[in-house]
Amino acid sequence: MLSATDNELMTRVGAGTPMGNLLREYWIPFLFSWEIEANGSPERVRLLGENLLAVRDSSGRPGLIAEQCPHRGASLYFGRNEENGLRCIYHGWKFDVAGRCVDMPSEPPDSNFQWKVRTVAYPVVERAGMIWTYMGPKDEPPPLPALEWLDLPEDHIVASKRVQYSNWVQGMEGDLDQSHVSFVHSRLNLDPNSPRAGVDAIRHYDTHPRFQVVETDYGVCIGSGRKAPNDERYWRISQHLMPFHTMTGPYGNNPTRNWRAWVPIDDENVFVIGVTFHPTRPFTGEQRENLLTKAGVWNISPEHRAPVSSAPFGRWRPALSIENDFHQDREMQKFETFSGIAEFWAQDAAPQLSMGRIFDRTQEHLGTSDLGIISMRRRLIRTARAFAETGETPREVLEPEVYAIRSDAVLIPAEEPWFDHTAERRKVAAGNPDCPA
Repeated sequence: MLSATDNELMTRVGAGTPMGNLLREYWIPFLFSWEIEANGSPERVRLLGENLLAVRDSSGRPGLIAEQCPHRGASLYFGRNEENGLRCIYHGWKFDVAGRCVDMPSEPPDSNFQWKVRTVAYPVVERAGMIWTYMGPKDEPPPLPALEWLDLPEDHIVASKRVQYSNWVQGMEGDLDQSHVSFVHSRLNLDPNSPRAGVDAIRHYDTHPRFQVVETDYGVCIGSGRKAPNDERYWRISQHLMPFHTMTGPYGNNPTRNWRAWVPIDDENVFVIGVTFHPTRPFTGEQRENLLTKAGVWNISPEHRAPVSSAPFGRWRPALSIENDFHQDREMQKFETFSGIAEFWAQDAAPQLSMGRIFDRTQEHLGTSDLGIISMRRRLIRTARAFAETGETPREVLEPEVYAIRSDAVLIPAEEPWFDHTAERRKVAAGNPDCPA
């Protein structure tokens, strides 16, 4: 369990909080490039408790600025995106993507007030079809993390998002918890012809994996080992990359890899943005369609999305919720699946949201299967405290190459050390034989 003090430190992300200040040191992914168009409508965004607008100006430059006009607080969402600026409809004040007031028609022509007014604007970069922002105080932002997929062509990537109505750590903990897959995601009628049948059988019959954790330059590497036939052990390796990135191991010989980020909207809401990517070739149209229509950790199937709205991340909100019990089917629970919940992401979200928006971790009782979660929490809390005390930027922010790693899944002799065995496989390298075409 955590103390009340540590739980508060870990979960609160607003401006001026220790964790909020720490998160602002890192680049934050938040939008897909296609979500904003030149001279198009602004997109409401909420990050770390701040209400913002994403916009693309007439020249195609993306920007992220405060939603409220600094004049009298009207929302710039209703503004006119024209001639390389967003103009407030209330009094015509106009701001560019750098936050400068470039026109103030409500003031006399001889007034110099325009040059004294700015609005909050955060630096953004656009890469591999995704937009990132740096919300920290540095005049010169750090480099982007060297995640493998950021250097791939966009047709190698399939991405989506999902809003979840809980604290950010609750969602991320579920992604790093390999023991829960033997239960909440399990099926009662295993299909022996499924490509994942062997892995599913191992998870079904060994429900208490042994965990080992190695602290790394980027976060923590978590090995989850299960007994397998022929005196072997199946290791699925998850990665936590500071502060909110996760990678889980692939299934079988599948060459695709995944990345996710659990980005705090505020203290009580999070969105997970995810990418499935193939390191060596583009996805076919059929593969892309299948990934975008099949529910996953980060993806809501189209039939279970709420109607699109102008709220922050309003196209990425689910229709299933704690209020409608995620459409749990008790007959399905008896005969087909352990949870009785059809959507994959909802199988995780239902228990996570049932804990409340921010779980009181003073009430939990952790076991050996929680070792990965314990280690991740310790890293977060220790780093936030150190940053609050010294103000020194965490090492991984300044060394982006440490993010050039992979997760893994292997079947190896029971006595063989998983961390040593997978050392080369976890490296990002061109032509790595463990990523066949």
